Amino acid sequence: MAALIAITSVQKVSAQTFAAGKSGLYLTAADFVQNKISYEINCSGNDKLQVHALFGSSTVTVVQNGQKKAFPKKQLYGYRDCHNRNYRFFNGDAYLVTDTAGFFVYSATKTEAGPHGKGWVKSDKYYFSTGGDAPLQLLTIDNLKKAFPANHRFQYELEGVCKTDKDLVDYDVYTKSYRVKYLFSQSTK
Repeated sequence: MAALIAITSVQKVSAQTFAAGKSGLYLTAADFVQNKISYEINCSGNDKLQVHALFGSSTVTVVQNGQKKAFPKKQLYGYRDCHNRNYRFFNGDAYLVTDTAGFFVYSATKTEAGPHGKGWVKSDKYYFSTGGDAPLQLLTIDNLKKAFPANHRFQYELEGVCKTDKDLVDYDVYTKSYRVKYLFSQSTK
């Protein structure tokens, strides 16, 4: 269900419009905001963008016209894949950008110890940042209150409407947004 919400929100909620079929790197947060892709990849050709997510690799490789070029993740803002999804790098990991209106919301699938410490389970985790280049924080009611201390209306709405942190990412098909994003937009009117 959470994966469906993330996919739906990427398609419907994002405040930015991106050209379909173009993949490549965002060198800076400003490039992301301006939709400026560097080292553009032709998704229908032989070009490739290799993020190397396994084993904590610190590089991204771009293959254009048979030529390989490696980039340290710490020197990049993020990338767009051939499915028109945007990712931001933070502390060496890639986070899916799911919404940019008001503040940024990200998601990532994390592997954690299962119930009672048995086995491993994958779960979707949500994060936010107050701006495109601000640090990522776990999306929780407490972290949002600390991030927006002057927005009292938002804080009261969070307390009144969201009973748990999971309520923040409930997706409303009528407003076409996460609950937290709707509450934030209403608090700034």
